[in-house]
Amino acid sequence: MRKLVRSQTAARLKKLNREVRQVAHRPTDTDAIHDLRVSIRRLRQELNVFEAWFKPGPLKRIRGNLKKLMERCGAVRNCDIAVEVLRAAGWRRRELSEGLDKERRHTSKELAHTIEGWLRRGKIGNWRDHLRIVKPDAKKDPGGSVADHAKRLLPAMMEKFFRAGAEAARPGSTYRRIHRLRLEAKRLRYTIELFEPVYGENTKQILEPLKNLQDQLGAINDCATTLEMVRRNKDAAAAVQRLADKREAAFREDWGKHFGSAQRTAWKAALSAADGKQ
Repeated sequence: MRKLVRSQTAARLKKLNREVRQVAHRPTDTDAIHDLRVSIRRLRQELNVFEAWFKPGPLKRIRGNLKKLMERCGAVRNCDIAVEVLRAAGWRRRELSEGLDKERRHTSKELAHTIEGWLRRGKIGNWRDHLRIVKPDAKKDPGGSVADHAKRLLPAMMEKFFRAGAEAARPGSTYRRIHRLRLEAKRLRYTIELFEPVYGENTKQILEPLKNLQDQLGAINDCATTLEMVRRNKDAAAAVQRLADKREAAFREDWGKHFGSAQRTAWKAALSAADGKQ
């Protein structure tokens, strides 16, 4: 297990460092900022899953830094999202776009300043030392092989995901329940990725549908984000709400088709197939 924690932590820190530098070189690049946000999410989930293996003091500070960087990225990304959603909703008037462009320039400067500070202080390099693996407390981690850990953790996460999906897919369900499903899908997907060494090809039948669902739920979340940003413009908000309604209806239909009892049974079998010792 120690080997897996060490290798996955190193891989995610390396990926984060690369994405931070990409944004430093291309601070206005939408895709680079999106990739950085995904990298942050993956590292945060890894730190949550393997929390018992790290010293709590440094871990708390690192989480705080990641949260701040995520907020900076989100402020920029929200402007891009709003422009994309308004276009998809058929809204073409310039007054909102001009305001969003101004907000993006401001938030981009704040993000660039934060990243500049990270690079100047060698923050991620320092984290490699702070995230040294320690022997976990038996109360927090019962021990065992990587496969043992996977079998304890992932089936329960899968059940939580399907329960959240059933609630979100009900007619008239609130956006809060859809958002909860989105979070559960991310947690499940990123955690399965951590344990891929003991699953191999078995993860494909789970990860691919999860990614597609995440994209669909992300599109709904984009509408919710945009509604918050344009709520004072009733006509624009109405156009975005119509788009959100269409996307939610499509999600509910697809959930019924692709995430039924057969899928649940197949995933459960796949997550019971973990083998090997690390």
